Amino acid sequence: MKRTLLAAMVLLFAVTASAREQDKNPEGPYLPLLGSHQGELLVARPGMPDVRFRQSVILLVDHSEKGAFGLIVNRVAQRIPLSALFRSFGIRAPREMSQVNIHYGGPVSPDTGFVLHTKEHKLNVIHDLGKNIAVSPVDEVLRAMVRGKRPKKIVIVVGYAGWGAGQLESEMRRGDWYTAPAEPDILFDDDQESKWSRAMKRRFRLM
Repeated sequence: MKRTLLAAMVLLFAVTASAREQDKNPEGPYLPLLGSHQGELLVARPGMPDVRFRQSVILLVDHSEKGAFGLIVNRVAQRIPLSALFRSFGIRAPREMSQVNIHYGGPVSPDTGFVLHTKEHKLNVIHDLGKNIAVSPVDEVLRAMVRGKRPKKIVIVVGYAGWGAGQLESEMRRGDWYTAPAEPDILFDDDQESKWSRAMKRRFRLM
């Protein structure tokens, strides 16, 4: 299965994308919630020390005592013809003139693709996150689209962010991350520039 096109794009984006600092810190204290944050958003704090994740918004797909796995949802690596994406996976499809965004999902495994999508059709999902949100292998979704079963909302992501056991918890205790609800307007819309600020406004606080 050919994935070199996607991998090349995401590697180029990772090398050339500039990290931007937020000018103003958010008001109000933050205390991380206890337990698993699977299905929530991780929102990088202002001045995040790891430049790879500054102003990133990450859908936390899996979070347990074994570690965590998430997809950055507010960084577009490139916009390409959908037909080129079908070809890169060796899938024969009718001529498709529309284009699709390829998101940079994180620094791990840039040759691995995922699709964040709504759940109108039964697909071979990796993770069902509830609230009409699921994550499936990219080739599974592309083949479903050829069969006329395209989800209403999709976000194609290459690469991911990963944490070992206890690593994310340590970063959260240090104050590197906030959490926020994973709402469709942040996950699926094309206004990438405002996703971080919108997620920051909705971050969870313990009262």
